[in-house]
Amino acid sequence: CAQPGLGWPYAPRTMAGALETGGELDIASLLQPRQGYLSKLGGGQEKGTKWNRRWFVLRDNVLMYFNSPKDFTSFRDKPSGVVLLEECNVRTRDDRSTTTQRPFTFVISHMNGESVVLAADSENEMLEWMQAIRTSRMCVTDPDALTMSEARRRETAEAELDSAAARRAAADAELASIERDLEAVQLEHHKMELEKEKAEKELKELMARFKLRKSLLHWRHRKLTLSFRALITIVFRDRILAAQGAKASADLTAAMMKDEMDVAVAARQKAEAAKRKSEEMLSKELALKKELETDSRECEKLFSHEAGKQLAAEEEQARLKGEGADKITLDSKEKEEVLALAMQLAQFKAESEVLQQQLKRKTGSTAQTHHGSTASLGSS
Repeated sequence: CAQPGLGWPYAPRTMAGALETGGELDIASLLQPRQGYLSKLGGGQEKGTKWNRRWFVLRDNVLMYFNSPKDFTSFRDKPSGVVLLEECNVRTRDDRSTTTQRPFTFVISHMNGESVVLAADSENEMLEWMQAIRTSRMCVTDPDALTMSEARRRETAEAELDSAAARRAAADAELASIERDLEAVQLEHHKMELEKEKAEKELKELMARFKLRKSLLHWRHRKLTLSFRALITIVFRDRILAAQGAKASADLTAAMMKDEMDVAVAARQKAEAAKRKSEEMLSKELALKKELETDSRECEKLFSHEAGKQLAAEEEQARLKGEGADKITLDSKEKEEVLALAMQLAQFKAESEVLQQQLKRKTGSTAQTHHGSTASLGSS
């Protein structure tokens, strides 16, 4: 919207015609309400798609619209909508760049982004409405204009036009200065780009040289390493051969020691097995010895018992002989009992001798086995 005091350069054509004919226009007539049909784009913004025909009424800095003229009987009637004209801007609209093309269209826009798109039936009507809105806003926001004469208003408008032209010239000069500065900056930027390209090119060349030098150094290092190894081999050949022989001898000695160690480990394992076996045999010998001792005691008991019987029989025989019983003829039954007792006695004697011989043999073999196991453990 035009600032206060800047609306008069856009004087309506009716005012210009009156001045050309020498007539004098009454400023109060501009404050009279203006009414008429206008088409409004729906949605309250410039991107609407539907046009609605409404009855508009302009008074002071308020633009009201109704559905039809009969809805407006006085300013007390409630309108369908109101557009405040304070701090607004009125401009024509180019419908060629929009989808809702319509001739004689103008826009009332505010600083907060809101806008109202209106369309008149003719160009004159559109210009009259635009000038009426501008004039109404000017007269309300600049009340001193009511007391000015037409010549004073024209002088004020021309002075404002000169001031605006001066401001525009200053702005153009400043814009030219900015453009010069921009050209200087662009030139400097171009120089910097050229320097950058040159530096990148030099960097690439340096990198290529560095890679070539690195490869050469690597090749020289490898060649020197091989040469040094060959030289060392030639100079210290005897020492190298001696060291290799010593290493071979040490390896052979280590292998022999390893074999001996394996043999010793095997012998030790055998000795441990023999020891375990001897311990088992010793435990068996002890058990057998206990059994033999038990059998020996039983045999001794049996021998003592039989010896007692034999002694009793001998005493009985001696007694009988002493009494002369040997002269007495014994019957056949008694003879058989005596013979049986004599045979049992002889059998018991033979069995006791056999048991004694077996006991002696077992004891001797067990002692020999234990002695051999102990000797083998000692040798291991």
